[in-house]
Amino acid sequence: MAMTLGDGFNRRKKLSADLQTWMNRLAQSGTERRTFRTQAIEGEQAFTPDPGTDKSLTRHYTIEECRDRIGAVLAEDRELALRISLTNQRAKATVEDLSGGQLELTIPEMLVYKNDLIPKLEAAARATPMRKDGVSVLEEGEGWVRHREIKKVERKREFFKDELKVEEMELLHYDVVDITDHGIPVREAFNEIDRIQDFGQRVKQAISQANKTELVEL
Repeated sequence: MAMTLGDGFNRRKKLSADLQTWMNRLAQSGTERRTFRTQAIEGEQAFTPDPGTDKSLTRHYTIEECRDRIGAVLAEDRELALRISLTNQRAKATVEDLSGGQLELTIPEMLVYKNDLIPKLEAAARATPMRKDGVSVLEEGEGWVRHREIKKVERKREFFKDELKVEEMELLHYDVVDITDHGIPVREAFNEIDRIQDFGQRVKQAISQANKTELVEL
């Protein structure tokens, strides 16, 4: 039965787990152990086990057997890695890019887009300043608006009136900030982020489709 790229990746995951299992078994294959408790280490009763304390741990696999299995796993994994590498360069998919054009990409190229380029594009889009919403626009021009932030600065004043303590807020001044906002309109900024995310989804779907390509034979 033909094996696809996706099958190859899954098989290599299984081989990786098998390799670790046999390495663990190899580490335990060199010794057998007997443990017991005794009352004396000299004389006629020396090293006589107390009842119920004598336990033996035997190895389940020999060193040679473990090495043979590890060798077989590594050989299959090496062959699969080579077949996957060769197939990756041949398996291609066509993806619509951000400008509406068509990109024909190999799997390594698509992985570069998915893992590196697209996240950077999205990060750059999110870093673009957005125009502040919910403000009263004083003036606007091409690509900018001007609005104003006003902050009332007060202090609490205490005094006595008719022998009662009275507190009231006293206006000191207003802090005024005039802002010329060159940010991108919020909807426009979010639309750009959505376009990049849609491109990312198309690349992921293309990778899934390309992973159905049959592995080349060595």
